[in-house]
Amino acid sequence: MAQKNKIIIALYGPAGTGKTAVAGKLCRKLPGKTARISVDILRDMTCLCFGSWKESDAHITLGKKTAVLLAKEYVRRGYNVVIEVAPPTIYDKGKTDKWLALSLKKMGARVFLLDAPLASVLKRNKKRKGEFGQGNLSGKLTEKLYGYCQKYLDKKDYIIIDTEKIGADKTAALILKAKNH
Repeated sequence: MAQKNKIIIALYGPAGTGKTAVAGKLCRKLPGKTARISVDILRDMTCLCFGSWKESDAHITLGKKTAVLLAKEYVRRGYNVVIEVAPPTIYDKGKTDKWLALSLKKMGARVFLLDAPLASVLKRNKKRKGEFGQGNLSGKLTEKLYGYCQKYLDKKDYIIIDTEKIGADKTAALILKAKNH
């Protein structure tokens, strides 16, 4: 199924840990063609007007399931793949995240959890512009999403990188080094 030498990297973590910035750096540093998949963008494409948080959560879950199909197809076509995974939802309680991490690992992916203390995440989020224009989130929502990551992501499913004191370039370099181990 997967073409030899194609790299799949998944980035998990709360808003403000650097997923989008690191994904951009990885796409520029990986050899050959690279596809970038964002679960947040998949959600937005399928549900432009959220009627409730449950509806938004359902579309995030669908986006996570779709990300596996897209990754398989891009690898089949000879692309490397970088996936930015939205935080877990209260609706799903991390079940889809566990399934996604395991599914991607079966495909040969390296699955990372970008982490930082809440105070650092809140500070970064205030400055956040977002590469895709997502802007900054309210402090309350940032704390909620951070809490979901802490509560619902099983850290043993991920390679953890603390991004508190390092930027996107250094984080991308660590990820590229780790992919061969």
